[in-house]
Amino acid sequence: MLKKRLNIFYTIECYLPTISGSGIATKRIATGLVKRGHKVAVACPGKGFAVEKNIEDGVIVYRLSSIPVLIYREYYFSPFARRYMDNIFDEFKPDIVNLEDHFFVSTAAYFEANKRGIPVIGTNHFHPGNILQHSKIKKGTSLYRVLERRFWASFVKLFNELPVVTTPTNVAADIIRNVGLTKPTIYVISNGISVESYFSSENLGRKDFNPGKDYNNSNKSSDWDKKVIGVVSKYRIDEKSPILIPVSRLEKEKRVDVLIRALSIIKDKTSFQFLVVGKGKERPNLEKIAKKCSISNRVIFTGCVSDSELLILYGLSDVFLTASEIELQGLSIMEAMASSLPVVASSSMAIPELVKDGVNGFLFQPGNSREASEKILLLLKDKKLRRRMGENSRKLILEHNFERTLDEFEKLYYSLVSSTLYARKVSAS
Repeated sequence: MLKKRLNIFYTIECYLPTISGSGIATKRIATGLVKRGHKVAVACPGKGFAVEKNIEDGVIVYRLSSIPVLIYREYYFSPFARRYMDNIFDEFKPDIVNLEDHFFVSTAAYFEANKRGIPVIGTNHFHPGNILQHSKIKKGTSLYRVLERRFWASFVKLFNELPVVTTPTNVAADIIRNVGLTKPTIYVISNGISVESYFSSENLGRKDFNPGKDYNNSNKSSDWDKKVIGVVSKYRIDEKSPILIPVSRLEKEKRVDVLIRALSIIKDKTSFQFLVVGKGKERPNLEKIAKKCSISNRVIFTGCVSDSELLILYGLSDVFLTASEIELQGLSIMEAMASSLPVVASSSMAIPELVKDGVNGFLFQPGNSREASEKILLLLKDKKLRRRMGENSRKLILEHNFERTLDEFEKLYYSLVSSTLYARKVSAS
């Protein structure tokens, strides 16, 4: 017998178009479940006092009245969320609620669902460092540690009320256990990635790029060739030099400054072009560092790029770089691996679960520009090593197949909905 299609309700404080890993992961899963026939809604802050309801890629999106975060005004939060939840639940009629964080919208949804006897699970993408890095409080100080504990305490208070919590990596699971999450069953479910959507080294050549060639993919027509040419021209890509690419928000915890300093150490030893993809408050500072390090002529800041441009940029690149110090998984690392790129990354948090040192890339100690430079130089000097490690990246990322991620979430949702219905029948009898 076919299972009933579910009404699945996600709540999150940071959803697209605001850029964040949690928002991107949530949207991908939400749209993936819509394609499987489920009805999916997301509640998140809007950008002002107006309340909006839209259909975005098949997902119903409720954008609630909100105000900007004082320390970072590109982000909004919705302290008024509770006043809207009753009407949203009446209209959408969720079978299950998945909290993607523990902030205002999610807390409001939890209490409304609990009142109605609707099952709720949580997914954790949160780390206090993602918030505190926007403040002027120095990491490691007494005040920083106090605030870090308070942020974790608010997370634990809500999520310990849930029967099930998911998180994308084993490291992330260990972190939340260590801060006091003891009551829920914790499942590790990767954010997943649609590997087939990315170009491997075989179907979009690196330096043997030829706009007129057949990329061994019937979907790539002359229109596609024009898109590739357009990207090469728009971002002034030098096809004769190896291309190094990080993709992230340009914020302090992403530590792009470490990469710029690493490249300044090897600038006279090899050719390269450093393509920095993303936007953020740190860009002016990073531009100053690049100028001070005398490598401005090799660095291109692209700002935000479209999804199709990003696919092409990954395909044209040679090595993916990240010095990020706060990653509970790393979506851009997964995208790079799906694009058959070797990765040079800091050995922080969950990154070593994706980057196997000496197999599909190299790891360096967080913040250590000199060690990073040595690893980057190894790959730039050895094309065969780049190719071998890139092929290993593609093989390793297959373990994170997106359809498997959807399967695991569906299984959890059905299990919780079924057990809740059973409990209702028992209590009614």
